Amino acid sequence: MSQDSLISSSTVHIIGAGWSGLACAVTLSRAGIPVQLLEAAPQAGGRARSVQYRKSFPHTLLDNGQHIMLGAYHHTLKLFKQLDIKEQDVLYRQSLNLVLNSPRSPVIRLTAPALPAPWHLIIAMLTFKNISLTDRLKLVLMLVRIRLKQFTLTKDCSVAELLNHYSQSQRLIEALWEPLCLATMNTPIKEASAQVFLTVLEKSFNHSRQNSDLLFFKSDLSSVFVNKALNAIRQHHGIILFNHRVRNIELQTDTSSSNTFIVHTTKETITASTLVLATPAYITEKLQGQVFNLKPEHSKLKLTYQPICTVYLQYPEHIKFEQVMTGFFGTLSQWAIDHRINKQPGLIAVVISSSGRHLQLPEEQLVDTIHNELKLVQPDLPLWLQYQVVIEKKATFNCTVNINTVRPDFNTSNKRVFLAGDFTRTTYPATLEGAVISGIQTARHIIKQHKR
Repeated sequence: MSQDSLISSSTVHIIGAGWSGLACAVTLSRAGIPVQLLEAAPQAGGRARSVQYRKSFPHTLLDNGQHIMLGAYHHTLKLFKQLDIKEQDVLYRQSLNLVLNSPRSPVIRLTAPALPAPWHLIIAMLTFKNISLTDRLKLVLMLVRIRLKQFTLTKDCSVAELLNHYSQSQRLIEALWEPLCLATMNTPIKEASAQVFLTVLEKSFNHSRQNSDLLFFKSDLSSVFVNKALNAIRQHHGIILFNHRVRNIELQTDTSSSNTFIVHTTKETITASTLVLATPAYITEKLQGQVFNLKPEHSKLKLTYQPICTVYLQYPEHIKFEQVMTGFFGTLSQWAIDHRINKQPGLIAVVISSSGRHLQLPEEQLVDTIHNELKLVQPDLPLWLQYQVVIEKKATFNCTVNINTVRPDFNTSNKRVFLAGDFTRTTYPATLEGAVISGIQTARHIIKQHKR
């Protein structure tokens, strides 16, 4: 059977094979709706895929950015289950245990006991190591007060303003709140939306204790999810076209007044009746402008973006950190993940969220700085053997105050054009869970349309 014979008027064409596009395609194909994925790159996964950096790591697959999941990522975990991805095979689950190091302070540790929520968090705050009793009580009081308000603000403000309102000390902000805000939202606390931050806290800490668990990938992202999603789509007769960058989209109206889209890619021209734009927001702006014949200023999504820098350092295989994930404050390094968990002993990945002076440093100076900061964890750390710096310049949208008022919905003014991506109006910031939720909700709406 040829590919052309599988494409019908009911085929949904999804532009972009990142996690959102894949989640959309899997959901549609499982419902019996034919899909065709158009991906500009030679592989799927978008900003969460594995890459082989042949010069520095010729025999090792590295992810193009570090991702961890929370127990609260129910949509992603459910999608894994649908794809027969067993959690115990691909994820290492660890109860909440944050260890943060600083050159100016003793190590602080937040460890949650095995108690029902929110008591696990309350006890963790009351026993917060190397944090004063006054600060611990302020932490608990803040949690109780925002819980009474159901984690909802009457008016959005910055995370910094929220913390000031609840009398959080500068030490608490620097050692706990700022690292958490950067880790979850990739936005500085003076700019970050307090409402989105509270939503993340509510989903992670206010329901089941397991929601606050940290989930680490045991293998590279392409092996864990991307490849399995592609196989599932193909098994349902979906078509996936790589190296098909969309150059232009034309909207045509035939004599029956139904919309037809002519999609021009770098390889061919494709006729489509239903489109899902599952591309990064800045690309979606351009494509949406073409579909609706809008001027550039009218197709803007009013979003700005933040980079994420990941530095991989390969040490001798015997090097092992006490924690899978170690935090830092008052340093360039923010989080270090020991890749021993995914059978890459000696490999340490250091994450630096948001923009900052690290982006202006020469690579070797950046790596030397991070290496010296890692000595806070292991003073006798030997010199690294090799390194790789990965910078995603537009890794996430800037999750600023009132961001939910400018994030677009999944549907558009055309009933045959949909958006999917972590930037759409989900309750999450730019995370894997946000991307998966967006793809699934778009697919479910299309399924309802087909049933009607």
